Amino acid sequence: MEAEEAKSVYDEVADAYRDWWGPIIAPAAVKVLDEVGVAARDGAAFDLLDLGSGTGVLALTALQRWPAVRVVAVDPSSRMLAIGAEAARQRPDGALSRLRTVTASADQLPIGDASIDSAVSSFVIQLVPSRPAALREVLRVLRPGGRFACVTWLADEPPFEPDDVFADTLDDLQIIQPANEREVHPYVTARAAAAEFRRAGFRDVRASDVWLEHRFTAESYLDLLEHWIDRELFAGLDGDTRQQLRTLYLERMAALPEQAFLWRRALVQIVARRRA
Repeated sequence: MEAEEAKSVYDEVADAYRDWWGPIIAPAAVKVLDEVGVAARDGAAFDLLDLGSGTGVLALTALQRWPAVRVVAVDPSSRMLAIGAEAARQRPDGALSRLRTVTASADQLPIGDASIDSAVSSFVIQLVPSRPAALREVLRVLRPGGRFACVTWLADEPPFEPDDVFADTLDDLQIIQPANEREVHPYVTARAAAAEFRRAGFRDVRASDVWLEHRFTAESYLDLLEHWIDRELFAGLDGDTRQQLRTLYLERMAALPEQAFLWRRALVQIVARRRA
């Protein structure tokens, strides 16, 4: 996906991301902050890069956790950055004055060499057209000894029964699901992730498997499908067909056991350092 096309897509879905998808992945995202807090131990000011900041979950959490942090939030979507900035503006602690938003792609950071103490990223690196280029850019902007903590998806996606029920419901109603043309390149294993970070020039690389879990209800998963995962499909349906789909799907979901609504996805968390 070209940079301008990506910007347009993410600008369009920014509000849906904030409302429907961001809260689900946030618990796994904010854990990367635990890996870079060393820069804040003495209470002095430090600079944190949030790569692929989106609507600002990491940036806002960092601003709240560390009163002296200065966050540079980078994302190709100006709309997503605006949402994060507005959330910071509404905070009573002056968070906005410590937040700088930069509209840019991960592989072309308009940030000076060795100007960042620590960097974080969540669920973004798999979307970057050139991951090696993005990693080299992070390495370039980090100060010597600076840490980068990142979490992203592993390629393995286990089956989820509510998805199977939805696919069967679409078939029975003869609704065609639009093709997903988004290019995604998740890591295959934690070892592969670590190897790529080392090739980019990082040192002291640690990569480990972690898990994201979220318990849905039939209604909350249908809302996620309608407003995020399959928003294009639902947007293309007339009112009667949309209601028919919702009704039939919920009827079928009612037959599933409670355990079927526990969604688990394998992730990889990578922590690395620029040579001191």
